[in-house]
Amino acid sequence: MQKLSTQPYKGTRDFYPEDMRFRNFLFDKMRQACRLYGYEEYDGPMLESFDLYAAKSGEEIVNNELYSFEDRGGRKVVIRPEMTPTVARMVAARAQELPKPIRWFSIPNLWRYEAPQRGRLREHWQLNVDIFGVDSLDAEVEVIEIANKILGSYGATKDMYECRVNNRKLLDAALSKIGITNENEQKYRVCKAIDKKDKISQEDFEKMISDAGCDQGQLSQVNDFLRMNLEEIGAFVGEDEIGFRELQTFFELMQANGENNFVKFVPGLMRGFDYYTGLVFEFFDTNPENRRSLFGGGRYDDLVSIFNGQKIAAVGFGMGDVTTRDFLETHGLIPDMKSETDILVTIMDSASKSYSLDIAKKLRDKNMTVVTYVNDEKLDKQLKFANQKLIKYVVIAGQDEVEKKTLKIKNMVERTEEEVKLEDLKNYKF
Repeated sequence: MQKLSTQPYKGTRDFYPEDMRFRNFLFDKMRQACRLYGYEEYDGPMLESFDLYAAKSGEEIVNNELYSFEDRGGRKVVIRPEMTPTVARMVAARAQELPKPIRWFSIPNLWRYEAPQRGRLREHWQLNVDIFGVDSLDAEVEVIEIANKILGSYGATKDMYECRVNNRKLLDAALSKIGITNENEQKYRVCKAIDKKDKISQEDFEKMISDAGCDQGQLSQVNDFLRMNLEEIGAFVGEDEIGFRELQTFFELMQANGENNFVKFVPGLMRGFDYYTGLVFEFFDTNPENRRSLFGGGRYDDLVSIFNGQKIAAVGFGMGDVTTRDFLETHGLIPDMKSETDILVTIMDSASKSYSLDIAKKLRDKNMTVVTYVNDEKLDKQLKFANQKLIKYVVIAGQDEVEKKTLKIKNMVERTEEEVKLEDLKNYKF
């Protein structure tokens, strides 16, 4: 008989209890930060219509990364690769009745068929934070503040990362100034090249620009544009250009909040999705061992309108669990994961078993998490089990304790032991 593999499907992970402790730690901090700002948790279905992603997700996702199939009813469906189209659909469905601004967050399970590598798996979890119904840049400032709050709750300081920002309107204006148009998808192809610039050689980048139909002068101007600071770009496109003005206002708001020291303008920042309409941002790790994008987002004011024709302003970001864990590991911020069990109550023999089980019940009534050893084993083996499971306290109850109506409480960390009367257990402070 052929034995089955014990390995999970490629690009996925098994979460043993110790892994779940870390995942819960990660998600708990995310939830706490979002709720501090009045965001409410939601969720949606794992399966969505293929049309939902064909309409607005990036070409690379739709053509290469979707887990898609036809169900038994002949409908073409996908396992969700991202959450933003789902939340836009949900908002559109109740657009008239939902009080605005709408502040929602979710931590969905997402799937993409791609080559597993550091920071990328086929299955991952991702915090999505979105605010709908706010036209002003206060929305961008708020969600970036939430991202900072989350990273700070893990122990990160702002010298460990930077927030890179750009504006799609500014980029469009600059490319138009250079003479790059939408004819034959020229602007789209140039944007794709700019998006890939940091991952390919300069030679390959320039070839992509040339292949998009740009002449040598336009290629030179694109290279010049990508080296400009914000003031130089303002002079190039004109200081009345809306994308330039929005970036100026954004930096002023961040400075007023005392949050401008880690924010950096990067003219080549694109964000890969096709639905962003304004300011975009990405958080980057500054550690040389992990210099990469951690997560990002931006403004997508047009997405809701594909469902009901109604334009609703929207800003959001997605923060994946894989890149977040890599960041915490790189900076030495992974905490010691304590046991989720407070106390082990020993079972010394059948005669004292009912006494031990009664103690366990009393402790659970105090909202302590308690396990009983169940099997009759020598005390040394039960203490070894407690150490392996990182359980801090062991309650020892044998025949002597039954006769005296007492119990022994052993602190496995401090290596102390104390005898306590059973009647005093309800008031005992662990």
